[in-house]
Amino acid sequence: MAGFAGNRYASEFLIDFKSLDHPVRREAAREFLFWRLNTRPGRGPLPSISTVAAEWWNLRCFFRFLDTEHGGLRLDAVTQPVLDAYLAHCRGEGLLASSVRHRLQVISRLHLAAQNVVTDALVINPWNGRPLTRVIGVEPTRKHENGTPRIPPNVIGPLVQAALFYVRTAAKDILNARTELTELETSAEGIHGLSLNRLEHYLQSLADDGRGVPVVDGVGRQVHLAGAPAYTYIMRKSGAGRGVAGGVYDERIDRALELLGPEPGGMDTPIAPHPQTGLPWRDKFSPAAVPHEERLLRTACYILIAYLSGMRDSEVKELRDGCHFTERSADGVVVRHKVRSQLVKGGRGTTESWVVIEPVAEAIDVLQQLSHHDALFCRPVTRDRYSTVSANRMNENLNKFRAHCTRIGFPVPDVDGEPWNLTTRQFRRTVAWHIAHRPYGTVAGMIQYKHLSVAMFEGYAKPRELHQTGGKSQVASSQRRLDSLQRYYEPAA
Repeated sequence: MAGFAGNRYASEFLIDFKSLDHPVRREAAREFLFWRLNTRPGRGPLPSISTVAAEWWNLRCFFRFLDTEHGGLRLDAVTQPVLDAYLAHCRGEGLLASSVRHRLQVISRLHLAAQNVVTDALVINPWNGRPLTRVIGVEPTRKHENGTPRIPPNVIGPLVQAALFYVRTAAKDILNARTELTELETSAEGIHGLSLNRLEHYLQSLADDGRGVPVVDGVGRQVHLAGAPAYTYIMRKSGAGRGVAGGVYDERIDRALELLGPEPGGMDTPIAPHPQTGLPWRDKFSPAAVPHEERLLRTACYILIAYLSGMRDSEVKELRDGCHFTERSADGVVVRHKVRSQLVKGGRGTTESWVVIEPVAEAIDVLQQLSHHDALFCRPVTRDRYSTVSANRMNENLNKFRAHCTRIGFPVPDVDGEPWNLTTRQFRRTVAWHIAHRPYGTVAGMIQYKHLSVAMFEGYAKPRELHQTGGKSQVASSQRRLDSLQRYYEPAA
């Protein structure tokens, strides 16, 4: 295993050298990747684990070409015509120019590592050292603005409101429902056989309390059963059996449904009033609704943390128990909230801290109460298996949460006639723009975003827009007033 990042599947970092059949290829690959992981390039930090894992894929593509098209040709026997043929081969696969460049980059680096790859080194200098953009025939990419779109104000506003509602209002109900469901599942393990008397007693208690019969609420995979009696839940809740019994048991439940009417969900956890309406914010929970609401709650916590801290997705996913702490200002008046996590991009696992505000601390507190393993976003998949939510899956969860906002009273409007497609990168990008447009915000952003220079943060926050709003003139004097920037992060005393 090459490494781990909280927002990626562990399998993405698994490098299986056995996938290379020839022992010389395997050893050359080991030597090359070791060199990449431990050799700092001419500029910038050491490559990240994910970068090296991606190069492993491109290296195998090159080896596969040498094995299939050139009879297993060794690296030290590769000539320029062979490399030209590989370039034509990559183009023939219909790859984008950026993908072709990545395929060729690993060849250039093989040559740079020649002295360290003693088993089988690439001797020739590919394309005589010409820039790969010229070799491929494309214009070089200009590093100026970050291309990730900012979330429009009319989208981020209700989205954050809904996330705050989930953390401050809905979270307590969801956590209580999980406790109730766990107790039900535990008690069901001790049920042996069937008992019609217990079922009758439970149905009579529903009638006495003026409640209906629990029915399936159509959450998750049970959507096709919506409105049908929740047979399994009723049997477990009454103590009559572990699951569906059929026969006279189902008949008795069906007859009770006709008399008492339906009650979606049916669990006992009380539901808090919605702050806007004063009515319960949702129907009673069902067993299927509990994990569904937990996913929405985790997503709400993610939105608050990612948007209000400026952390990368990988850094958010590295948050662990006890990551939140507070510090007082030098004069002892202001209490600052901070979170501790791991830098994955460039930092190679370095521990760093970010200054945050109270809603982030509240979200972390909720995450610590949700079932997790190691990292706070490492959610349970089954009783004994946990999985970290990947960036792609989180994108899916974010858009499901956006669609769900309307149901809880915080509708998110469409943009240009289409629902806004949320991604994990957009939160950091959006708050960067807002920070950069505040007095001395560029240097503040540099500190908060863990960038190495003011220029790096300016590029992240779109320098063209900064110029149009006079931000450039602010940057000229901001470095001299770095101490005053801490006030930007401090809540009101």
